[in-house]
Amino acid sequence: RNNDQSNVVNNRFPEKGEEGMAIRLPILFLATVATGTLHHADAFVQPTSPISSSLDRPVSSALHGKTNDIDNDIGSTSQPDCRQRRSFLSVTATAASLFPLRASASATSSKKLNLSSEDLKEIILSDIVDKSFLVTADITRDVYDESATFTDEIDVYTMDKWIKGTKSLFVPSGSRVSLVGDVNVSPSEVSFRFDEDLMFNIPFKPVCSLTGRVVLTRDANTGLITSYREYWDQSVNEVLKTAKFG
Repeated sequence: RNNDQSNVVNNRFPEKGEEGMAIRLPILFLATVATGTLHHADAFVQPTSPISSSLDRPVSSALHGKTNDIDNDIGSTSQPDCRQRRSFLSVTATAASLFPLRASASATSSKKLNLSSEDLKEIILSDIVDKSFLVTADITRDVYDESATFTDEIDVYTMDKWIKGTKSLFVPSGSRVSLVGDVNVSPSEVSFRFDEDLMFNIPFKPVCSLTGRVVLTRDANTGLITSYREYWDQSVNEVLKTAKFG
């Protein structure tokens, strides 16, 4: 894998990329959805290298370490399937980088420290139900530590990179996010399950459906959220088979 290709994969939403890669990736995604043969994506986009601990360079998907740690978190997912997850999300994320990005949320100087479980639950509920933050990235930043990391099924991001990437990757008006059950809050973490239809911001606007859960870890001293970790219930191939085109 050459350095140019590594830069495309490791930087989820690069400012610039090779024209050839930029043109091929949207077509490649549509082809893999139509045929259900995700392994063809590996010919263009290779899995990311082992995750770095540096926060100023994101290592995707899924959104939160060494590669083995994330693979173990996913559970029984096989190594080939993990490679497929990385290829799939790298393809869609890089394709989305062709479109204009919206400004990320500005940092606030004041934080809501040591909130009660009830108050934090109300905020997270609003972010999910009212703001659909999983596809809009419209989070209540006051309850997050500025050094918080966001991990999805493919990589680890700083908060600003996750916000910028999420806003670019999805079309909120064509997506749906539903809370499944309740939001569980304790002094150490917040967790909830979701059911969503994701419209990707690439040609033909494909919509994929999936379910999963999110775990938000809280700092013991401040009560702020220090990490976001997203888990999918389905494999990438299963998600691709749900794709619909409007």
